[in-house]
Amino acid sequence: MKGKNFLQYVIILACTLLIACSQDPASTENQTIGDVSGVVSLGTNTLYSNDFEVRAYAYVPQQWYNNVPVNAVGVSSDGSYSMKLPTGNYIFTLYNKKQTGPSFYYQFQNQFPCKTYELQLQDHDTETLYTNEFFFCEPEPMAVPDSGSLPGINFDIQETGTIKGQISQAVGRPFTQVTIKVYAAKTRYDQSIIDTSGKYETSLSGQTRPDANGGYTLCCLPKGNYILMAEPDKPEYISLYTQYNEDQDRINYVYCLEQAEKKSIYSGDKWNVNFNIRLGATIIGQIQSEDTPIVPVKDVLVSALSISTNYSIGKPVASDANGNYTINGLPQQRYILHADTNHTTYQSCYFNSKYNTNDADAFDINNTNTLIKHFNLQKQGKLVARILDKQTDTEITNNKIYVKIYNSSDLRLVDTIQSNNGIIVANLDEGKYKAEVITNGTSYASIYHANETSLKKADDIPIYNGEVNDTVNFKLQPGGSIKGTVVGQDLDNPDKNIYIYDCTIVAYSKSNPAKTYQTKTDIDGNYLINGLPEANDYIVQAQTNNNTHIAEYYHNTYFKNSATTIEVDYGQISSNKNFDLKIGSQIYGKVTNDTNNEPISGITITTTNLDTHEKYSTTTDSNGMYVITGIPSGYEQSTPSAFEYTIFANTKGTSFDSTIDTNSNLFQFERNEDQREFNFRLKLLPKLCGTVICPSMHQFDYCFDNITPGNYDLILLDEENKEIDEYKNIYKNFELEPNQEKENMDFEL
Repeated sequence: MKGKNFLQYVIILACTLLIACSQDPASTENQTIGDVSGVVSLGTNTLYSNDFEVRAYAYVPQQWYNNVPVNAVGVSSDGSYSMKLPTGNYIFTLYNKKQTGPSFYYQFQNQFPCKTYELQLQDHDTETLYTNEFFFCEPEPMAVPDSGSLPGINFDIQETGTIKGQISQAVGRPFTQVTIKVYAAKTRYDQSIIDTSGKYETSLSGQTRPDANGGYTLCCLPKGNYILMAEPDKPEYISLYTQYNEDQDRINYVYCLEQAEKKSIYSGDKWNVNFNIRLGATIIGQIQSEDTPIVPVKDVLVSALSISTNYSIGKPVASDANGNYTINGLPQQRYILHADTNHTTYQSCYFNSKYNTNDADAFDINNTNTLIKHFNLQKQGKLVARILDKQTDTEITNNKIYVKIYNSSDLRLVDTIQSNNGIIVANLDEGKYKAEVITNGTSYASIYHANETSLKKADDIPIYNGEVNDTVNFKLQPGGSIKGTVVGQDLDNPDKNIYIYDCTIVAYSKSNPAKTYQTKTDIDGNYLINGLPEANDYIVQAQTNNNTHIAEYYHNTYFKNSATTIEVDYGQISSNKNFDLKIGSQIYGKVTNDTNNEPISGITITTTNLDTHEKYSTTTDSNGMYVITGIPSGYEQSTPSAFEYTIFANTKGTSFDSTIDTNSNLFQFERNEDQREFNFRLKLLPKLCGTVICPSMHQFDYCFDNITPGNYDLILLDEENKEIDEYKNIYKNFELEPNQEKENMDFEL
């Protein structure tokens, strides 16, 4: 009995393992197994069906599929295959094992599956982009049923592209110690990426090796754009890339991917490319310090840059623990060498301790000899500065103080260093720098070194490689202060004043208006602004944040230009800078939908004083109502001057257009007028909708809404940023009006 039970256990365990091996490990329990079969039509692209396998990947929405196939099976000599899969949705591919790619996706027989399309809505008159959306035409997932089979997952790659050629040495003999790689190339449109990574996005589509006679074949390439590379096994030989000249219909050869140019392959194309592989030159050297004693420096990345293109030729290499580096496979041309020291405390440089490309020492490679180029690196300079109390000449140990270091030439921020008990230390490349001391949260006044009012005027701090500049002291003084009280008219009894609580007070020096200081009034209306640098031209404003009182500049004015300036001395308090705020007028109203008269919440209503350029804003509540208070009419001043205003419903970010049901959006308050009503009826912004249907019949519904009324063009672009031919003149120069919804703007690819 025990033996029989053991045999049953073994049989059950074996069956369980058999099922588990044929499906996704994450979903092996309680799965029904289905059958999938099909035929692969290879034609003359290859003689060996066993070079291919059919793979099934579990479909993941928005991601295509899991990285590891659930099952993969070979193709028989007659082109047929079959596999078993658990119930679920799958993406099926045909993969060329022999040349490690490409993959053919079911329903995308002769093209890459992830075709990216961009739908652009352009302003017809200015041709500027208004909005856009991207569509990824991924393969359609196929469902393996609960029972039965899924036949007919067929692949036909007879009309795909082929690249053939011959690999030889300079003397004409076959060369076999090389890998030929083919890269799919897509044009980049971000110039910042182009500058660093070349103008193409590239992905390896396949690779192969030549036969004994130097011949190679890369078969079964989907329609697309490609770059070829011949990469020798030994680094002493020069790697070559193809550069296709479309105007001359010829292939040139270049030495880095950034210089390569793509060539298009269409269905059934045959492209012949021969490579002549040559030995290159070698550069060796040691990276060492200029210190005494001399020490090697590791982890410095050395690049040989073509002087004509500034691209790296050959592979950049990092120096080893002994400071040694070797760059192989360099063709004959003119170079400069660069040492990137990002991971060290040394300064990056070009050969012979030069620090920019214009000064770099160039040299020619005219043969295959080995060149020796040693680098002597200089230590970065060091700034060690003290933060001192100007009166006592002692370190200020408050670590809330920071120092910002800027490059003098372009005022670019280089580093920000926190004070460490009154000392800051910065490693810097040789050059000139400016410094700003930030004292926020302390009683000291911020300064630009040394005591200038702007960064541009600040003194330069020189830094020299390998030297310590410890002569810089940032001397701080206790800042000056402005204090006062804010009162305002009592709403219930305008003949009396009350203290204004939580009023924002903002101060700045006219000589440095970008640097502002602010505080709030306490329950008794008092305010105090500390840490102010010395100046005789401070402007102070009481900002009332849309309450009933009018915001005011010191003293009793609504205009910056007529504000009374305040003198501030270090360590001194400028007192009694008081504000007596007046009650302002108000505007109110309701915002509703033009089509159904329903209230609209969240709409920003802004009124702008055309004399002072001050803005007063609020948003509508759930009932569409709004009230803006604290608006000066101009009659409150000792010398009355009526102010003129505009009023505007800012509907940005909403689905409504801005309109007003008055003859003009200009208005003035009458003398003694407390309030004015403005109501808004808003129309819906136009909407544009349609469908993009992929070659796999996968489709995307899109809607561009909240569009500014006007004339537009709807344009569909492919991955190369080219307009799809069949739709070039279909959706052009059409008008969109408020409350309009334009539908069925469809594209079938």
